Amino acid sequence: MFFYKLPFYLIVALISATSIAFADRQQLPEGGTRVIEAESLTPEKLNVNTGGKLASHSVQANASDDGASSIRVDITGQPKNTWDISVNRKTTAAVNKDDALVASFWVRGKAKSGQGGGVTEFVFEKSGTPYTKSIQYLVETPVDGSWQHYWVAFKSLEDYDAGGALMNFQMGYLKQEIEVAKIELWDFGQRSLEGLPHTPLSYIGRAEGAQWRKEAFDRIEKIRKADLEIKVVDSDGSPMANQSVRVKLDRHAFGFGTAANSWKIMGQDEDSAKYRAILKENFNLGVIENGLKWPFWDEKPEYRQQTIDTLHWLKDNNLKVRGHVMVWPGQYHLPLWVKSLKDNPAALKGALGSRIREMSYLTKSIARDWDVINEGFDNHELMDALGDEAMVQWFKEADAALPDCDLYYNDYAALVRGGHPTAHKQHYEKTIKYLIDNGAPIDGIGIQGHFGSLLTPPHRILQELDHLSSFKKKIMITEFDVIVPDEQLRSDFLRDFYISCFSHEAVHGIVSWGFWSENHWMPLAAFYNKDWTLTKLGKQWKQLKTQWQTDETLTTDSNGVVKLRGFIGDYKVDVGEKTFDVVLPKSGDDVEIKIGQ
Repeated sequence: MFFYKLPFYLIVALISATSIAFADRQQLPEGGTRVIEAESLTPEKLNVNTGGKLASHSVQANASDDGASSIRVDITGQPKNTWDISVNRKTTAAVNKDDALVASFWVRGKAKSGQGGGVTEFVFEKSGTPYTKSIQYLVETPVDGSWQHYWVAFKSLEDYDAGGALMNFQMGYLKQEIEVAKIELWDFGQRSLEGLPHTPLSYIGRAEGAQWRKEAFDRIEKIRKADLEIKVVDSDGSPMANQSVRVKLDRHAFGFGTAANSWKIMGQDEDSAKYRAILKENFNLGVIENGLKWPFWDEKPEYRQQTIDTLHWLKDNNLKVRGHVMVWPGQYHLPLWVKSLKDNPAALKGALGSRIREMSYLTKSIARDWDVINEGFDNHELMDALGDEAMVQWFKEADAALPDCDLYYNDYAALVRGGHPTAHKQHYEKTIKYLIDNGAPIDGIGIQGHFGSLLTPPHRILQELDHLSSFKKKIMITEFDVIVPDEQLRSDFLRDFYISCFSHEAVHGIVSWGFWSENHWMPLAAFYNKDWTLTKLGKQWKQLKTQWQTDETLTTDSNGVVKLRGFIGDYKVDVGEKTFDVVLPKSGDDVEIKIGQ
């Protein structure tokens, strides 16, 4: 996962920007002062970064119906970072920490691909290092190219002198034409955000009764279920009619997983007991969040046994175990002694080989799959030192020691930030292709799904999954959560994300990155509150899990047979006082159960 990429100040900003009902311009309260004077926000006075030769810009006179002019940016090349192409202006007035600010702006645009509108991210941030961000608000404009008005209400996270903060529209999301007009930024001082205008976030396809969702449920019925016929006979093989048979799914073939906390699994307090019970009740796949990462493993030897015990507990309690992660190839994620080998390639290769073998042998009888490499776009120092061919070798080392384990490349570019093309996504796919073309024994594509304010519409999630499935590898959603201020929006997006992924045949599982608010890197995304009551998000998740469960009690016909269509997986079949284990494969099955005297 990439927790180091999302700093604390952004978490606070997202929590602070509580969803406030949309309000018209006339509802802006009195008493506000301009953070940036009106003259400085005219299109002619705005600063434009074009990413070198990747974009051009111009001022459009009379761009709107009321005669306002706009700044238009024409993006013809994909930058490495979204902020490389931007429109911005520094503040002209001082801002105090916790001041309530309101931005107003109009945007229109269109993607050069012809699919979708324009995309920009409104950011209010410190104008220099460390670029502290009080808000990041992403919008996708209407597909018909019409103007759309947005309000953004938020709290300033720091004190700023005049010129100390920057209002920024980051535009480097895709090749597009995009315009911004009638920009305003107001300061309402030390007051609540309640009552200030704010345009709620949403996403395309959220509406009840959406056609994509109906189609997804139809696919789920076809690809996640199979026909099961059970014949009950007596000890002589004669059919037993009128027998009550309960058929209950015990373990889904699809992975419903979570990041697991070893302290709570091994803990002795009441919350630990509850944690273990919830984990066993709701999940069939587990991954230790930190315990197997190289610095943690190497530099905290006192916790190694706890990690090992946790792995065994997961397996013993019928949870498939994922390993995370063998090689996180950035300096930030290496033990200090390994960093010192950067100028000694032979020693560095040896250290990496030893690391992979150690993790492999440690988990040989436990782990069912492993993230061999994690986040190679942001973390590439090891490839810089050893060449890309080192990645192939890492997979071969792991495969030699774990021939029956599925091996994954894991990264976070594929589905997030609206599903739009980015340099990160291009690198992700290029890396997967490189591994395949060069003989790496890669079995799976690990897709992280940490979602922020630009929520990818379900139809685009499905398109991206279709595209990635062309690699003919297993797909696992390895880390999922959603962080947006609106609780109902979080719940709705979780519903539609799970439905989208569950309806796609290439996807083998979804791992939520935690479930309890007290052991979650983003408590806002937890399924359970501190007191173990379900959050709105958790209720939605439980509703889906219930919907995707098979539990039927049937009566055998005159031939001793019951038939049903159930979700693929492992079943418990109760006939009288006896229980039988039955596996329902994707191809379906006919099973005979013999009841002795």
